[in-house]
Amino acid sequence: MIPAKPTLLGVWFFRCYARWMLHRHFREIRYRGQFQDRGKAILLIANHFTWWDGFIQGVLNQNRFQRNFYVMMLEEQLRKFPILRTTGAFSIRKHSRSMLESLSYCRELLQNPNHLVVVFPQGELQSMHLCQFTFQQGLARILKENYHRVQLIMNVNLIDYQSNKKPSLTLYFKEQVLRDENDIHFIENQFNDFYQQCRHTQCQF
Repeated sequence: MIPAKPTLLGVWFFRCYARWMLHRHFREIRYRGQFQDRGKAILLIANHFTWWDGFIQGVLNQNRFQRNFYVMMLEEQLRKFPILRTTGAFSIRKHSRSMLESLSYCRELLQNPNHLVVVFPQGELQSMHLCQFTFQQGLARILKENYHRVQLIMNVNLIDYQSNKKPSLTLYFKEQVLRDENDIHFIENQFNDFYQQCRHTQCQF
């Protein structure tokens, strides 16, 4: 497991670079959602559909949440780009002993109310046109005995070209109140419902 090692320079560069890249490659960036800060750490779960993931959540954090940013990514990818550790990235290697260490590390990060941690509960890149998402069990381990410390935010990101050369990007986000029993299937169903609502809204643009 590779832990994050954020630095002032790394975080500053990531913020500037992510904002510049998104505004360069997308015609328009729209934010759709309401956020009430409850003074807790934020666990942000999002659909994982593009190379832009991570950049998108970083910019969303800058514009809406303003927390110290952390993101869980596959270990083989982080080993290719180790500089991402300085921006807040840490690793997970599925189907290994170190996976439990990564999930424990994530829980520790969420004990700090100034932190935001991005997790892609699908566990892999999938099309944004997918109709139903299935979450991996890691999310349940992250929330175990931790749900009362965390503000769970669901994030769905969709793009459209229409008649333009560059696509527009819409970032939807919504808080999901956690139940005491911490039912992963309940969260999965709520995310899928939210995703369908976002797709319906997207058709109105």
